[in-house]
Amino acid sequence: MGSATINLPTIHLDTTLTDLYKLADPSTAHLRLGLVLCGVNSAIALTPSFPRNKKYLYQDSPFNNIPPAELKDATASSTTTDLQRSIALKYLSLIPQRDAFITGGPHTPTIFFNVSPGSASQEAHDRHEAEATIAVLSPEQRPKLVFCSGPAEIPVKELGVDRLAVKVMLDDLERKGYPLVVNQETQWFLNSKAGLAESGLPTPRAEVVDVEGFVPPLAGGECCEVCRAEDDVVGKGGMRLVPAGCKGARGRWMRGQMKRIVKKVDARQAPFVFKTQQTFGGAGTWVVSDEEKKRELVKTLMDDETGVLRKLLSQVTAKNQQMKPGSVVLSEMVRDPVGDYGVTFLVGKEGEATFLAASEQMINEDNAWIGSTINYARQERLKKKFEGIMRQTAEWVGKHGYIGPVGIDVLETKDIPKNEPVQGNGISSADGEKTAHYIVDLNVRTSGSLALPLLKGHFTTRGMTCASSFSTTLRGSRKQFMETWREEFETGRMLIMAWYEDSTGNEEKEVESIGDVVVGGKDEKDLQDLMKRVRESTEEVTF
Repeated sequence: MGSATINLPTIHLDTTLTDLYKLADPSTAHLRLGLVLCGVNSAIALTPSFPRNKKYLYQDSPFNNIPPAELKDATASSTTTDLQRSIALKYLSLIPQRDAFITGGPHTPTIFFNVSPGSASQEAHDRHEAEATIAVLSPEQRPKLVFCSGPAEIPVKELGVDRLAVKVMLDDLERKGYPLVVNQETQWFLNSKAGLAESGLPTPRAEVVDVEGFVPPLAGGECCEVCRAEDDVVGKGGMRLVPAGCKGARGRWMRGQMKRIVKKVDARQAPFVFKTQQTFGGAGTWVVSDEEKKRELVKTLMDDETGVLRKLLSQVTAKNQQMKPGSVVLSEMVRDPVGDYGVTFLVGKEGEATFLAASEQMINEDNAWIGSTINYARQERLKKKFEGIMRQTAEWVGKHGYIGPVGIDVLETKDIPKNEPVQGNGISSADGEKTAHYIVDLNVRTSGSLALPLLKGHFTTRGMTCASSFSTTLRGSRKQFMETWREEFETGRMLIMAWYEDSTGNEEKEVESIGDVVVGGKDEKDLQDLMKRVRESTEEVTF
């Protein structure tokens, strides 16, 4: 392995997120924008200064998959646990680094939250990792990185920020009354699965099952003996559940709502798709292909060990029930799709759409998003193919007051519906053959594939027509990874868009890294060959 300095090319983006916001609303171009691009968790606090969301609920993989007992152990601890740290590394460093890479310009503050606030060495490491990532950008496109202990500590006035644009909703942003580009409840609604199902946009037919009311408040601070014991275990700041053995009003409400939802699932004929209201990174979605999968889903929903429904419904309170966070969606499965695309575009103030890119999705066997691939030579054709569904979506989110980037996941099928009076499925004949388009997910925020169109010039000027972004984890450092792929980095064929080295969580003090990497290829085969080689030496990361 060589030791000479790796000579990295300077990367110049075709445009930046800051430029796109100015394009979306020229009347506010003079205002200083700040960006909050982190993830959030509703099951567990990420750090002592970054509490879990209680109002704006998100069902990510940790929320759905980590047993309540393990969550209790983490929240009962007086120190940050390995579980909390592993989530914090992704949500507070990897995700915001990836978006900060395309933010653009030293006049745009990009807000980061420390993985271990209060530790001087860790705070310095957080900054070093982010600065090392953006160092390859041309100076005029490097964002101003601002590190805070938590969302309640953003120095908005000191930074001279007029408005904050956010990726996901954070409870503390609302509590602090920060000025926002889009109202938080509105943006949360636009990202909700029930919102999409009832939007009238081209989607598979779906049934929304709403929750009746909310968890009854504790009368006099108490419910029953079982609930008192539960509260003693959970501790301060933990996700409180209505325990399975509750004999009070809360238990009766919980059993009634779970029964209603499961009854709808039982009555639904497979195949279908089950979704919770707010998912993140592909979590919260179950593809029910047959009756056996349906039985497995019911067990997952009802099981007291995994407690998906119990965890979700326990968080429906008087403060958030108007947003219907406990609703679930049962939708038809799109049969025999011939294409799976992620279409990204910009929504302007008047609800107009500006096409950015159409990439192909990479989903693993657990239905989790792990990356995207783009073919630059096909973009004009794909723009024409999706212009109708793009325009419809932009008009819908625009009328609710949203401006900014949007991503839609679209399945394409040759089976043209004869009568779609409710859902109005999009029809395209851009390729000389009519196909139907179905929106299966709507991300009204920065998406994981947004960087790919902004890197078009970087790759095409080097003779590459295809590119892909994906997340990865490995044992070793950033430097070691770059040494392994020295030629690819020096020729601009590979670049790091996010990276975090960590040696805290293992006894051997071996460095483990998580990263987000973009690679380019002369054609699709060349790209796939390189991706295969990279994947063979690393592991995928899911969110």
